[in-house]
Formats: sequence, C-alpha cells, structure tokens
Amino acid sequence: MNPSSCSEYRSRGAKFFPFVILLSVYFLCRLFFQQLPMMKTAFIFPTGLIVDSFYGAGGYSAGEWLFNSEQTLFVLGESCSGTTFFSLLAAYIAFRIATHQTSWLWLVYAYPLTLMANSMRVLSSIYAHNSLVVFNAGQFAGPIHVFTGVVAFLCSFLFIAYIIERQKVGF
Repeated sequence: MNPSSCSEYRSRGAKFFPFVILLSVYFLCRLFFQQLPMMKTAFIFPTGLIVDSFYGAGGYSAGEWLFNSEQTLFVLGESCSGTTFFSLLAAYIAFRIATHQTSWLWLVYAYPLTLMANSMRVLSSIYAHNSLVVFNAGQFAGPIHVFTGVVAFLCSFLFIAYIIERQKVGF
C-alpha cells in the first residue's frame, strides 16, 4: 500500500467517523431507556408538570400523568415520554460536536429542550383532540394524535438544529 492511498483511507475514515458517532449515540440512548425504563420518569414527570401548568386537569399516579379532556382521558406514560426525541437530539448534537461545529454545552441543553418539545406535543395533541370533538370527528383521533406529535417534534427538532447551525463554535 503506498503512502497516498493510506492518507486517502484515513481521510475517508475521518469523514465517516461523525456518522458512527451519530448512530452509536442514538442506539446507546435507546438501549439505555429500554434497559432502564424507570429512567423515563425523569422525562414523564416534568413534562406532565409543564402540561398541567398550561392545561390543568391533570393528576400524577403510578408513574403516569392523566389529563381529562372532553370526557377523554389522556395518558402521559412510558410510550409518550419523549425519550426517542431525546435520543435523536443527543445523537445530532454529538454528530455536530464530532464535526467541530458546536459546543458540548448543547448536550446539557438536550434535556430541557426535550421537555419543552414533548410538552408542546402533548398540549397540541390535547387541543387537536378538543377541536375534533367540536367537529364531531372523533374517529380521526388516533391519526390526528400521531400527526400532531410528528409535526410538534419535527418543528422542534428543525428549530433547534437551525439554532445550532447558526451559532458559532466558541459558544
């Protein structure tokens, strides 16, 4: 192997490394929350507090928040904890750190940003459901719930990514 092909190989490896970081952080976070589901409470409880402060009608019981709305019970539990969003956000931030494009401080911000994004998702789902009840379109509650969740998380992620991309590395 000649020296120029070695440096070319290292160059390709250096370009591939941030993607390895991205995938590794995502899968390690997912594995962490899968193996220690009680850690999801660190996302469920504060998110429920935020939603309750805006919406009210909530109560915490057995590791879940319960919100009553228009004779419908909304449950904020393990499946709605926001840990998937946190895993994606942490992986993206780790990727940007690996490419020397952002500060390590963003990893600290990932947790409160996830709480805000998840609170926005829960609130938008409740308000979307209440709108469906007014229009007597309750049969669309499931797809609308998923749609509002996707839109809330996508908008949150894109907004955070925009801020990270616009800031200077010396943050």
